[in-house]
Amino acid sequence: MPTATRLSRLLRPAPSTPLNRPVGVDASGAVLTFRGFLAAVGLWRDAVLKLPEERRRTAVLYDEDAVKLAPALFGLWAAGVHVVLPGDLLPGTLERLEAGGVELDETVLALEAAGLAGGGRAARLPGIEADAQTLNAMAVPPDLPLLDDRAELLSLLTSGSTGEAKPVRKRLEQAFWEPEAIDAGLPGGTDALGPVEVIGTVSAQHIYGLLFRVLWPLMSGSALIAGPRRHFPESLVEALAAAKARGRRAVVVAAPAHLKRFIHPELFSSVRDAVAVVFSSTGPLDEAGARHAAAALGHFPIEVLGSTETGGIAWRRRTPSADGTLSTPPWRTVQGITAAVRTDAGDVLSEGEGLVTLSGRHLERAGWIDGSDRIRLDASGFTLLGRADRIVKIEGKRVSLPEVEAAIEKTGLVGRVRVLPLPEATAEGAREALAAVAEPSPRCRELLFAEGKAALVRRLRALLREGLPAMALPRRWRFVDELPANAQGKTTARALTALFDPRRPEWLVESDEKTAKGRRLALRFEASPTLRWFEGHFPGMPILPGVAQLVLVERALREVLPGIEGLAPRTVRQLKFRALTKPGMKLRLVIDLPEGFADLGGAVRFEWRSLEGGEETVQSSGAADWAAVDPA
Repeated sequence: MPTATRLSRLLRPAPSTPLNRPVGVDASGAVLTFRGFLAAVGLWRDAVLKLPEERRRTAVLYDEDAVKLAPALFGLWAAGVHVVLPGDLLPGTLERLEAGGVELDETVLALEAAGLAGGGRAARLPGIEADAQTLNAMAVPPDLPLLDDRAELLSLLTSGSTGEAKPVRKRLEQAFWEPEAIDAGLPGGTDALGPVEVIGTVSAQHIYGLLFRVLWPLMSGSALIAGPRRHFPESLVEALAAAKARGRRAVVVAAPAHLKRFIHPELFSSVRDAVAVVFSSTGPLDEAGARHAAAALGHFPIEVLGSTETGGIAWRRRTPSADGTLSTPPWRTVQGITAAVRTDAGDVLSEGEGLVTLSGRHLERAGWIDGSDRIRLDASGFTLLGRADRIVKIEGKRVSLPEVEAAIEKTGLVGRVRVLPLPEATAEGAREALAAVAEPSPRCRELLFAEGKAALVRRLRALLREGLPAMALPRRWRFVDELPANAQGKTTARALTALFDPRRPEWLVESDEKTAKGRRLALRFEASPTLRWFEGHFPGMPILPGVAQLVLVERALREVLPGIEGLAPRTVRQLKFRALTKPGMKLRLVIDLPEGFADLGGAVRFEWRSLEGGEETVQSSGAADWAAVDPA
């Protein structure tokens, strides 16, 4: 049996191994020793082996407490069980597990909470209830095995390059080599840090948290697993204070989504000296996030680049320059990984631009494996040039855009839909979020016209929460009669992004009918408070300016009638402004066109009508004479 890694030998310690060394600190502050850890592993292993053989092939394991997760994980591996670590326990997640080949009817679920075992179809393995003090007093099981590095006993749920959710299966060695690479990348290794507690704001159910919060501390011998995940800055401060009181410093394992929100560094003033090093992964950390982290925690983070499929492949660390700017070095590969570029012609080069391709000991297979990013590579490292697929990272987590689109279409409220990442302004600065552009179904139109957009979006988000995590829910929505398409019939990201221009209103064609004199269009329109036209007109009492109403009529016509590029309004007459149009008002824009307008132009009459309070009243009206544009 191959046992090349240090972690594969963890359960069979040498006689000189100090069994009373601390391994973890639970939520109450109690210390779990290595002896207690091995005892808990034995209890988990024995509980599994009591099950019928057909029930101990696969286990779905979930626990937010890393101190509890660690012995459960190794106990299941000791029993030869393939462990699946889902990122959450949403019903949609369990459905995706089944779609990815995990048969829940034949699976043991070792879950933190009862009653979540796939509708009760699968057996639930009770957790080990013994506390740290009890476990520390137990004998070490004499028959715990060497773990087989080559055994494929780990799966993490992720989205593949096709956009279809799937469990990514890994051999133990793929997970076990990585903590050695982490240790090698620290100047002086873990020993240089001294006794530290590894505190995480990220879940250990994902590859990053699993490696840094569970496997690396276990391998290191001097770093302790700190049990609960710390979701908020205040709870992180509490954990740092507790570590400091115990005479230890801390390693903070965080994500950009958390670090960029540390905008109150004074919160950390009493515990800043307790931080030994900060790691950041799950997505790129921007300069603002790096500065927030350094101000709050006293260190610029070591940023880790990777994915569930590849594990960690590279890292970098920003440094301040004398002039106050930040120096951002290129990414350098971790120990055991080599990066190259694959050109469009398929050649693999050690320098240049192209698709990243990797080789290394903790990858899926030998040889070069292509990634999803384009890079520029030279002797100093590589720079990311953008993703080559439709898997994006939102709040530091991978989100499959096709998966989100499929979930939206499944609601039955929309026809075609496209989802895209779009920066969103917040009090902490810009952040990446999802936006959706959708063609409403007839039922959706009824809801939109009757209840308004806000109510419709609330309904959609409520339906989507049943199968999607929070960060995958689109935060901005645009409803259009048809998805924008270029001359080749393709919907481009640029065209979708343009729909969210704050100068552009959102409207749908309510009716388009022939009249005795030509054609009448009726468009529904909500005067969104975010519409740029309201800015500065007037401070404290925003209204839609009259000139804006004229411009919007022209823009509406050009969108609804794309064949009128050769026409333009020449004169405006008969203008009447009867009432103020305020943010949030529901409006109907009625446009009367003369016969043959698209070819000849003519007089365009319009009315803006308010639909507030169940009554339809005219806000403003007028006419504009359109004519052919002079080619000169």
